[in-house]
Amino acid sequence: MKAPIAVLLLTTSLPAIAEDACRAQIPSSLTAAAQKAFPTFRLPVVTDNQAADVQQSLKEKGGGCLGVAEADFDGNGTRDFVIGLTALKGTRYVVVVALLRKNKWQFHKLDEQLDGRSSLYVSAEKPGTYLRTEALDGPLEPGEVSKLTCLHPFAVFGGIESSGVAYCYKRGKWPHVWISD
Repeated sequence: MKAPIAVLLLTTSLPAIAEDACRAQIPSSLTAAAQKAFPTFRLPVVTDNQAADVQQSLKEKGGGCLGVAEADFDGNGTRDFVIGLTALKGTRYVVVVALLRKNKWQFHKLDEQLDGRSSLYVSAEKPGTYLRTEALDGPLEPGEVSKLTCLHPFAVFGGIESSGVAYCYKRGKWPHVWISD
């Protein structure tokens, strides 16, 4: 009789843990600053993404949150964040990087889309060099480069199993390269 109870507790606890996985990653000072800077958006929660994608994340990394990632994106030794903010109304989203500067958050908007929040992911990827995906053959968009080398982590976002764009902070700007499409 104890085994079914343990299984029941395990299956009911995972969604509750996953529900808070995004919010648990974000410091309270960043929460307050983001709410002030983006009043028509809210911080991500696990249920912003499709259940199958959350389950895959839990299987691979154990976190379940696809809307928050942290790294030192500007190379100054502090913890920064890339966040997929969700519109209070509709399926719009904004991807921002929050850089910590002298105990204050500085926001850099990387992208805003009218639709597609349920398939959005953000991540922090290792420093290195990325090349533009061969799947794209058109002209470069504003701010896009065909090859991007970064000495500190990349802020990456895109549509799950669909696209990915890698951004690198360089001298106050965010050049980017499409790494998948």
